[in-house]
Amino acid sequence: YADILEECQYKGIKYTDESFPPEKKSLIADWDDPAEDVQEKVEAWSEFEWIRATDIEELNDDEGQLAVFADAITPSDIKQGVLGDCYFLSVLSVLTEKSERIERLFALDQMNDQGIFSVRMYKNGVYQEVVIDNYIPCCDGAPCFSSANGNELWVIILEKAWAKMHGSYERVEAGLAHEVMRDLTGAPSYDVDVDEEGLLARLVEYDNK
Repeated sequence: YADILEECQYKGIKYTDESFPPEKKSLIADWDDPAEDVQEKVEAWSEFEWIRATDIEELNDDEGQLAVFADAITPSDIKQGVLGDCYFLSVLSVLTEKSERIERLFALDQMNDQGIFSVRMYKNGVYQEVVIDNYIPCCDGAPCFSSANGNELWVIILEKAWAKMHGSYERVEAGLAHEVMRDLTGAPSYDVDVDEEGLLARLVEYDNK
């Protein structure tokens, strides 16, 4: 992100991410996909507009300022929007139990005039720095997808970075929580059978570590 930030500062411009632009293709990669579930989104999302976070009233505080983190990071911060990515949000909720795990995801979490954010992720366990701009998909002037219960941006930023890493918002609908845990932490993860013998004892053991 440092080179992008320096270039935008030198030119005196705000950053627009050309690899994940504020356009329809970042919402749905293929608007002509005949799949019924995709066409339902085509109809529902066709009126969405991209607005910079600085111009979204509900994201600014009483002094017109934005913040990635406004207060303590808690599970109750997370508010799902119209995107069906509860599996992703559930992992964010788990990570908030130790707030430093959320904070470590951000390579750049300071507000800047260029509208640049940088997130650390591990696609299939391989480290990636995901740089995004501050354009947010909106309907009626407010974020359409997930956001925080307040005027902080961390939920919106992480969801957008997750969507960028997969090519569009539509492509992150439905998924597996253990894969999100791996891709956000870089740590090995797996799912378990809830009927597995000795599972409760193992969970208690892990919780005590």
